[in-house]
Amino acid sequence: MKKRSILPVLILGLCSLWGGSAQSADEWGTLTIPAGRPVKIALGAMLTGDYASLGLDIRNGAEMAVQEKGTLLGHPIELQAEDDGCAGPPSVAIAEKICNDPLVAGLIGYMCSGGSKPASDIHNKYKVVMISPSSTALELTSRNIPIFFRTCWNDKIQARRAAEFAVKKGWKEIACIHDKSDYGQSLAEDFARNVASLGGKVLGMEGITRGDKDFSPVLTKIRPAKPQLLYYGGMAAEGVLIVRQMKRAGFSKTVFMSDDGCYTEKDFIQAGGAASTGAYVTYAKEPDPAWVKRFETKYGPRQTFSPQAYDATRILMAAVEKTAQKQPDGSLLIGRKALRDAVAETRMDGITGRIEFDPHGDRTGSVVVVYRVAEEGGKRFFKPEDF
Repeated sequence: MKKRSILPVLILGLCSLWGGSAQSADEWGTLTIPAGRPVKIALGAMLTGDYASLGLDIRNGAEMAVQEKGTLLGHPIELQAEDDGCAGPPSVAIAEKICNDPLVAGLIGYMCSGGSKPASDIHNKYKVVMISPSSTALELTSRNIPIFFRTCWNDKIQARRAAEFAVKKGWKEIACIHDKSDYGQSLAEDFARNVASLGGKVLGMEGITRGDKDFSPVLTKIRPAKPQLLYYGGMAAEGVLIVRQMKRAGFSKTVFMSDDGCYTEKDFIQAGGAASTGAYVTYAKEPDPAWVKRFETKYGPRQTFSPQAYDATRILMAAVEKTAQKQPDGSLLIGRKALRDAVAETRMDGITGRIEFDPHGDRTGSVVVVYRVAEEGGKRFFKPEDF
């Protein structure tokens, strides 16, 4: 009698345990961080080469967030920074590497849209979340890739804002140059479409090659059209050469305008010298001044996307903290879909402002500001325009 009365109870208990395990199983799989091992946060940015100042700035922003946090549920945090070359092949290689690392919770990156696009397919295959602080291309959030988020903006916002500003200023005859990248070309083309829809006229659309140094042939081709505005979609390494060579090519009355890729004091203002004065560049609202002071005390002058990288890293760490289940042996179990969903549900006041994501991974309420390179008291700097 006693054995018969205990057996159903044991069976019921085992069923409850199995049922509980089934309920807690994550449909995308579970990441296990053994006791004493670090929670890894990977990062993809260009750490060497022409755009390294932007990539190192991103790395510094993420590093600052990790150092301030210290630990996650008793585990050390390790930032694993990889050089993505601002391009597809190295970004894909990094994606394969980190997505097969059993200690990586997610990735901050990639720096450039041309890297994020193919790498996001790898991340989606393995269901490893990625949050880019700087990949702004329109199509990145239109591909139904559930693991992709960004703390920057969608370029459809940047293109529209720049076009509205240009037309309001009376610059309705424009020419465009882009660097043939997913980022630069799509942005320049969308800017041109917006200008045309607002009553402006697009006089030409020319592509250049990243890494080239002499842009006089394309400038000579554009000059006879006498554009009021020359818009460049791309990065500062080429943008600063274009703005300098414009002066020599006879564009004395043509205004230069570009995107966040040129929002860097070191690579655009300092490298451009007097030629950069009067140029217009679009970027986000300036971050919290108190944070900027802390950052620059530690790393020196910030460049572009360190604030967005800092916020992205905080979002990922908060999602790990929210979803990780600490086990009796000290290990952590992190459901991959639960982690992704926690990122998607972010409601945070970051140092770049309020951060929430729409169903596609875009940051809602993004604000793009137009800056002019001003010269006052012998110093050149980005000055926000009233618009």
